[in-house]
Amino acid sequence: MASQPPLSQPALRVLLVTEDEAAGQLVTSLAREEGDRCEVVSTVADALTSAVLGLDLAIVDLSADGGAALALPHHLASSFPNAVVHVLVDEAHVVQGADALSLGAESILVAPLSGDAVVRVLGDCRARRLRTREVTTLKTKLSLERRRLEVYDRMVRFARGASHTDAVRAIVEGVAALSGAGGVALYAAFEGQGECVRLAAQGSASDLPATCPPADLSRLVQVRQARVLPLSAGQGEIGLLVLDRAPPAPEPEVAAVADLATAMLLLVDRQEAPSGAPARVLPSRYFRDVAERLLTVARRHERRASVLVVTHGVASSRRDDLTREVSESVRTTDALSVVDEGDVLVFLPETGGLGAQTCRRRVLAHLLGERRHRGRRTSEPRSRAALGAGTATFPHDGENIKDLISLARSRARDEARSAVHALALDVISLPQIVDALIARPTVDASPRSPCPLDLPLPTLFALVSHACRAAQRGGEVVVTTTLRSGLGGFAAAARQVTTPRVLDARGQAGCEDLEVVVVEGEHGAWLCCGRVVGERFRGVHAADRLLGDLLCARLLAARSGDAG
Repeated sequence: MASQPPLSQPALRVLLVTEDEAAGQLVTSLAREEGDRCEVVSTVADALTSAVLGLDLAIVDLSADGGAALALPHHLASSFPNAVVHVLVDEAHVVQGADALSLGAESILVAPLSGDAVVRVLGDCRARRLRTREVTTLKTKLSLERRRLEVYDRMVRFARGASHTDAVRAIVEGVAALSGAGGVALYAAFEGQGECVRLAAQGSASDLPATCPPADLSRLVQVRQARVLPLSAGQGEIGLLVLDRAPPAPEPEVAAVADLATAMLLLVDRQEAPSGAPARVLPSRYFRDVAERLLTVARRHERRASVLVVTHGVASSRRDDLTREVSESVRTTDALSVVDEGDVLVFLPETGGLGAQTCRRRVLAHLLGERRHRGRRTSEPRSRAALGAGTATFPHDGENIKDLISLARSRARDEARSAVHALALDVISLPQIVDALIARPTVDASPRSPCPLDLPLPTLFALVSHACRAAQRGGEVVVTTTLRSGLGGFAAAARQVTTPRVLDARGQAGCEDLEVVVVEGEHGAWLCCGRVVGERFRGVHAADRLLGDLLCARLLAARSGDAG
């Protein structure tokens, strides 16, 4: 009994053209052992007739049919481009084999035919056919994925930029394209109301009612053998998606379609929300899915996007309050936030590095303002929890949402260990901040901790120019410096590279010999502060963005006039 080939290895159709009965029996027996079908003929006419039924492998004895079989390699190769043709010749007629190769044959087999040679050509043909199937499958998957990304792109663009009607229609059309359903309807559900309102519908779902209680809608679609998918977000159920006449699909694919519709509907809702309303808080899976799609759009159109992570040490009972405070600080039109692993994540589309830093400062100012309003910190461990916020910008800091979140979280945790928190610098004046840093330069062993700096002034000014030049290579840069009498100082060093913001703080007591420079780039920050003693500078330098923000704020408060 012949063995059956595995499902991944379909049976081959083998054609042997020969007048040698021994060769015919050999090929037939070996092919059947592998589960393949083999047909043996002796004339060219019979070979062409048999090949019409299908052909994967042909072995042609060139001496068959009085030598007329030499024409078969060309006929078979041209009629069946996916078939493999081998020719069989004896040693005296090897030249004919060379002619057959030029006519389309794959290789030459020398008579008498051996079992090893037959097994080899059968195996090679089977492997070639499997590779062809795999390539075809991969091309199909690639085409489907390209189509899926085009649908995602269109849905995101409509959800963010079109009118509400066009946006929900784009969602319905996208869901129909992804699911293959004959009809799709999108309903909105409102908290505290017993009615669902149809936002858009197409195909066979166009006759569904415009308004309907959720229970009645479920019974109605059950009669039609359709599917109702609830669209749920952090604040509860926001809508229903009806798929009518949808082909069978795995549950993960159906869930992915529902998740995408939820995320797009949330984007549409945020476009329609009033400017003073807080941003919606998405569950983690919705947040990451929407963020990845928006990154795809940014990559395609060479745009920027950023991620902001706020890390904190508050108790779990207060995390909802913290999330609400953050959502009130970000813009409702361009930010999504979610609580993930205890941190608050904010995605900022169309936002570069400096724009993300502006958002970061706004969030921190709001959170610190809320804390001050509740009272001063005490010795209790919970009240001593330090806030930290970090950003990462696409594409320079990462190509996917996972890398961006990881880098932003790392920067946020570094900021939570800033000298601003460790030395309580946010409650003292500018000269006191500088003196405290000089007295205790190394707060901890982190890379962003302040380090002592004792240099001659010319060397220091060269260092400042180099820092400004390095920051400028990474994109936009903002430099803030103090004003010093004469031609020297940080301001003069920074002017060699860019136009700094120069602030005169000499009018405040204790700031006469103070020198401060803060270099803020898109992907990092560097600061240097201290006092000039004779021809030397004694102070600290650090890559601490929070400390740089504090120094800039103190300079603005202490200035007696702007220059530069």
